Amino acid sequence: MSWRGCLLFAACSLPWAAWGSDSEAPAGEAAATEVTSPGAQSVPAGAHQAAPLEPEEVRGARTVVTASRSPERLEDSAVATEVITRADILASGARDASELLAAHPGLQVTQTFAGATVQLQGLAPEYVLVLVDGERVAGRVAGSVDLSRLSTEDIEQVEVVKGPSSVLYGSDAVAGVVNLITRRARRPLGAELRASYGNMQRLELDATGEAKGEDWGLRLSGGLARRDAYHLDPASIGTTGSSLDGIDVSAGGDLRTGDSATVQANATYARRVQRGVDVGVTGAIFDRAARDDSLSARLSPRWTLSNGATLRVDGAYAWFNRRYLRDQRRSSALDTIEDTREQQGRLGAQLDAKLGQSHAFVAGAELLGEWLQADRLGEDGRGRRGRVSLYAQDNWTLVPRLKLTLVPGARVDTDTQFGTAVTPRLAARMDPASWLTLRGSYGWAFRAPGFQEMLLDFENPSVGYMVRGNPDLRPERSRSFNLSVEVKPADSSLLWVSAFQHNLQDMIGVSTEMSGPQQLFTYVNIARARVRGGEVGIRQQLPGRVSAELGYTLTDGRAEETGLALEGQARHRLTAQATWRHRVTGLEAWVRGALVGPRPFYPDTDGDGVANPYDAKTYVTVDARLGWRMREELQFFVLGTNLANAGNPTDLPIPPRAIQAGISARL
Repeated sequence: MSWRGCLLFAACSLPWAAWGSDSEAPAGEAAATEVTSPGAQSVPAGAHQAAPLEPEEVRGARTVVTASRSPERLEDSAVATEVITRADILASGARDASELLAAHPGLQVTQTFAGATVQLQGLAPEYVLVLVDGERVAGRVAGSVDLSRLSTEDIEQVEVVKGPSSVLYGSDAVAGVVNLITRRARRPLGAELRASYGNMQRLELDATGEAKGEDWGLRLSGGLARRDAYHLDPASIGTTGSSLDGIDVSAGGDLRTGDSATVQANATYARRVQRGVDVGVTGAIFDRAARDDSLSARLSPRWTLSNGATLRVDGAYAWFNRRYLRDQRRSSALDTIEDTREQQGRLGAQLDAKLGQSHAFVAGAELLGEWLQADRLGEDGRGRRGRVSLYAQDNWTLVPRLKLTLVPGARVDTDTQFGTAVTPRLAARMDPASWLTLRGSYGWAFRAPGFQEMLLDFENPSVGYMVRGNPDLRPERSRSFNLSVEVKPADSSLLWVSAFQHNLQDMIGVSTEMSGPQQLFTYVNIARARVRGGEVGIRQQLPGRVSAELGYTLTDGRAEETGLALEGQARHRLTAQATWRHRVTGLEAWVRGALVGPRPFYPDTDGDGVANPYDAKTYVTVDARLGWRMREELQFFVLGTNLANAGNPTDLPIPPRAIQAGISARL
């Protein structure tokens, strides 16, 4: 394990949070597909979707919000937005966001002690901003969001924007943004039920209900999930992955209070209990348990000021609590109980205004606050900070016939701990022909140092090291560009090519020195890195109602100080997926796979302070789902994950092969 991995492992019981901004959820909009069968409406390039809808399901152009923080038609977006639709989610059978994103082109989901985290454009998970309805997810562990916490049952669509997005969202949006948009009520009265069971005693139950009137809508949902722990090393008593027992409930509604005013509100609560067994370096055995409770609420009124202007005010609150326990067997010498409590709040206002036919202007202000109480923080065990932000962006259409659009924007963040950060961006889009779309952007981004890096105060005398935070850390900064070309030679085909580069400076690393008989690790701004690469892909509608997609990603990331490739990042990654649906028999099938090349690691296996590098072997993952719709309202399905049974306990701790069978009903 590298020094960074060691430090993260030492602080694994702390969820380090970051927080930010909001965008309006378009869950009430109708769905469309990028490549469709004859007669269906087509959405142009910009959203690489996995499963086309049937023609009668396509009711209008899809709306997205993440790229501009304002609702816009996907086909008009100047910043490329990739969309995973509700149809894609149902076709995949994915239970959580980690399963859904696992084989998406350009994204890599990895399993660590922090859970299932996502890497984007070759950058680590702490450089990817994960949102739900535009709100940051509370409860980060080692700077990363555990995607397995985020159930897909209540998700309408997922929007992925690659490239620097701090211009609108502030800290952490260095590699891009993943925004999960929740569902809204659409039917006057309805309900959905889903149940499945499989090996590892995996049980999943979900239920939703909705009601909708002329001026209001209400949606309720709840779910239960459990599974056993798993072992990838039969010779060890330690578990590779923890067991899980979890519940989640949510409620969301919208209300029209007049011709010019609407209000949206939602609230969620979730509890997850995970248990496992650890084996210490001295052979001590620990029973480990972690209980996470999270609560979030959001209220968003919106007023139409004129035909071309709207004002939205957002208030959001999130609370996260973790209790972490390690119980040493046959001894109490190393027993630990640690509590972490986190709160974050945001108040924001945003004005959207159309100025003539050429300008769509967005301007906003935010007030953010974060409070953390944890046993491993120094001083009084508390961390507090606030941030005030101003941002503006203009979507300027220069030549409507060519869709030639420039999007300049800038944001200023002033933080009580690290000062001021300015993040401008310029994006451009042009369609020289109806079948060709060109996009490009250049922007600055930053990642604020977390409470762990600034305030950590941890000592492990039994192993002989201490970890100290550094309150004088500066934000990590990046300068990045993205270029893409999308070609649509026919309604049934889409090809895309893209390139990107991130230049990072003031990266937060660790300085090591001796403090008496112990090693002292301290966080400092010392590192620089360059990450570049590209993607190429094709999506094709084939005869027999088969849709196929093939994508390849090349990533070259290196630390400038050492010239070494970034740890754990595969240079080559190939993804593929296909869907098939036979309407007469009600049969449908979905399959996807990923081929991931060697990944470099730099562990110190002999404890001499010198890395012993190696390359992890190439691996393949395959997931599949087969469904039979007995009636329009009733479907039976079988889902297989990791069918190639990839994984090992050292550098690929993913769950083993699993088969589930289930039933879903719509009332």
